Amino acid sequence: TVDGEGKAMHKSLGNGVDPSEIMNKYGADILRLWAGSADYHVDVRCSDAIFKQLSQNYLKFRNTAKFCLDNLTGFDPETELVAPARMQELDRWAVTRLNSLIRRVFDSYDAYEFHAVSHAINDFCVVDLSSFYFDIIKDRLYCDGADSAARRSAQSALWIILDAMTKVFAPILAFTCDEIWLQMPHRDGDDGRNVLLNQMSKPYTDYALLDTEMAVWETALRVRSDVNGVLETARADKRIGKSLEAHVALFATDEDAKAALDTIKTVDLPEIFIVSNVSTNEAAPAEGAVVGQGVNYPGLTVAVTEAKGTKCPRCWMHSETPDEHGLCPRCAAVCKALNVVFE
Repeated sequence: TVDGEGKAMHKSLGNGVDPSEIMNKYGADILRLWAGSADYHVDVRCSDAIFKQLSQNYLKFRNTAKFCLDNLTGFDPETELVAPARMQELDRWAVTRLNSLIRRVFDSYDAYEFHAVSHAINDFCVVDLSSFYFDIIKDRLYCDGADSAARRSAQSALWIILDAMTKVFAPILAFTCDEIWLQMPHRDGDDGRNVLLNQMSKPYTDYALLDTEMAVWETALRVRSDVNGVLETARADKRIGKSLEAHVALFATDEDAKAALDTIKTVDLPEIFIVSNVSTNEAAPAEGAVVGQGVNYPGLTVAVTEAKGTKCPRCWMHSETPDEHGLCPRCAAVCKALNVVFE
């Protein structure tokens, strides 16, 4: 064990670390995460700065679990977990990515590569979930009817993700994962007393998308990245505020871009771009639009204008067919089912 700069620890240098101080400052699981994140094939570095960084990684996992738990209130996986055929494709994409994580983690545990487990779970939480999947499904979770098929599909994916991640990370984050386990809903065959009394989840192959279907989503992610760049420019120019205020028009000027747009024609583009509407058939960018070229697809022109219609006060999406209260058709139907009274 060496200090943060790779120097051997010596009392005379004062560069040692007291484990009891680390425990008191950061908690036992951060110390366990340090041990589980270090590559023991080389000198293991230890310093307060490293523990601070690890505490940020820890918070990412904890916040991921919190998001899942918050949106699983009242959800019963024994009776409400949707079948693979009824799960929406975006949710199946998330479960397919989870399957890849499970296989990677199993291989790493078998090889005693504990640091690979920690890094893989952190990347999954940050890249696949927080930066993409969670950001998109918030609309369904918060605005669709509580028992709607679309919301149940998202909840089912969240439960599968939380259940699997809690089990596979428990050998390292024993206390945190048990805390999560005691708060989350379970199926009848689970032992609710402690997460470590349960077997780790195997890949959910029935929910997995085919390789060809995953390739479509990979293309959609690349196009989304190009669209986000132009949305940021429109935001910086104060042409729009939130992305839901935007209308996005896509224009392909070369074969690669045309092929990309053709590939993702079955994807719900407004949902994954988090905008009010998207068009791919306009003749030219509208006057006054913020226009930019793609990076992943240089032949893709992205034009952003303010979305037409009225901003729904409930979901914030713009609608050209609002009701008398300004609600979009979806929110109007949900409020009617809830017998909401407007003053």
